[in-house]
Amino acid sequence: MNILNKLYTLYGVTNHFRHYLFIFCALLSVVSFSSCSDTNWEQIDSEKVLLASSTSPSLDNSVQKNEFEKVLVDFLAIPSDNQLKEYIHPQLGFYINHKPGAISIVEHFKDLNEVYEHLPHLEPYFKKFNGKNPTNGEIPKFDCEVFSKEGTFYQVTSSFNEIEKGMEINEKIIEKNHSKEEKELAKQTDQKISRVVVLTDDYLEIGFTNIDGKWYMLWFNLAKFDCSA
Repeated sequence: MNILNKLYTLYGVTNHFRHYLFIFCALLSVVSFSSCSDTNWEQIDSEKVLLASSTSPSLDNSVQKNEFEKVLVDFLAIPSDNQLKEYIHPQLGFYINHKPGAISIVEHFKDLNEVYEHLPHLEPYFKKFNGKNPTNGEIPKFDCEVFSKEGTFYQVTSSFNEIEKGMEINEKIIEKNHSKEEKELAKQTDQKISRVVVLTDDYLEIGFTNIDGKWYMLWFNLAKFDCSA
């Protein structure tokens, strides 16, 4: 007699009651499995918003400054886009501001493969960077002809809002509608960006954030220094 039958005998459980007990346990298992395996895909955008709005562990400013510069040096030296993928957050992805015509457009992508699929002409921009020897200092000004200074510069920011502004332009100029979740994700991503980098040799602006001790690229602005009509 196995252990279960011994327990039945000990507590006087009848065969009739055992039958109903077995059915109850079977139904409970089915319900439990169903609830666990039923993924609510509609919540994915909300989960991204929550992740973007979460705060990263605070680091000492001087430590974070030195750490970021080292990360940026490595970032600029990547030999191909395979290494660049390490700087794209697997859940948040990143935003690109590009200019297919007279108006710049802000779009969100989950990874480089999605970029190459929808905007294949942008692929060369992610292969290699010309900028090097980053300097912590004021971002250079640009008058559509020359920069006020040449090189690679980065600075701390606490008021970044380029993504949200870009989406507003999308809606007003090209009449592209964005969902409430998309707008909130853009807003929270803006607030998360703490470092802005400008590469004058590449006519490029990049926004970074630190999440759980690792730096990620959230913003890739190809349109900021493009004055073509």
